[in-house]
Amino acid sequence: MGFKQFMVLGFGLLMASQSIANTGLEGTWQLISGEYIDAEGKTVSYASTDMQALKVLTPDHFSFTSMKGEQFWAAGTGTYEFKDGQYAESLLLNSFGEKVGASFVFQAQVEGDMWYNSRWKDEQRIEYEVWQRLNPSATE
Repeated sequence: MGFKQFMVLGFGLLMASQSIANTGLEGTWQLISGEYIDAEGKTVSYASTDMQALKVLTPDHFSFTSMKGEQFWAAGTGTYEFKDGQYAESLLLNSFGEKVGASFVFQAQVEGDMWYNSRWKDEQRIEYEVWQRLNPSATE
């Protein structure tokens, strides 16, 4: 095999490995709405708590920071998978007392620059999130 063919093969393998890792979620996302079920079983909207959050995703890691109003609320980072409409995070570091490896699994759908997540427990939706991609032109 000549040098040119070797370079073409190498470039092809590089592009294939990048497309395998690309989940379509890479970038920065801003939480725009949602709700969760609190410890008393009541539905709480993020708007009512002035919840704000940013999530940054690389091809295989995530990191988020959230605030309630001007007060720090939570942060976490770890790895994730997005496959067949399921988004699963596995924590490495966090501020809210979960063990390393704790997993959170969402049914997820991406429509353009919008990302919709629902997390369920015992057939009850316990969390719903709507994220919007920031700087969408950076992914084109």
